[in-house]
Amino acid sequence: MVNCNDIIKLFKSGKLLENDITTQWKYFIEEQWVKDLIQSEHPNYNLGYPILGFKYEVGHFLDWHTDDMYDNTNNTVMTGGMVLNNDYEGGIFEFEDGTILDQTPGKVFEMKRDVLHRVTKITKGVRYSLHYKLEKLQTLI
Repeated sequence: MVNCNDIIKLFKSGKLLENDITTQWKYFIEEQWVKDLIQSEHPNYNLGYPILGFKYEVGHFLDWHTDDMYDNTNNTVMTGGMVLNNDYEGGIFEFEDGTILDQTPGKVFEMKRDVLHRVTKITKGVRYSLHYKLEKLQTLI
């Protein structure tokens, strides 16, 4: 079981991102135990780096986008992530077709990198999440 509070404690030194599609804090999560935990949740992929932590405060959001617009590396085939808390309002992870991501804290998700999605504006509290690349499994010959 993921102890999300232990991961949230790692959000120490971040950078505020502000542009046309987002306002949020970005963190690099480098602890080996987090890498091992995430890799264990995605046995069909290799974990790509970096692991990014995002902190959304009131008024922060991430507008419609696809993850492959940021990185379209051949070996990266999926995006993975997890929401780390649920004591906030707003911050809904929504797909273009209207589907809402299950935001149970600690539950991992996988999605194709060309899927249009967003995180709605936070109206109360603070939202924490992790996001990372998932790469094709490399087989040894």
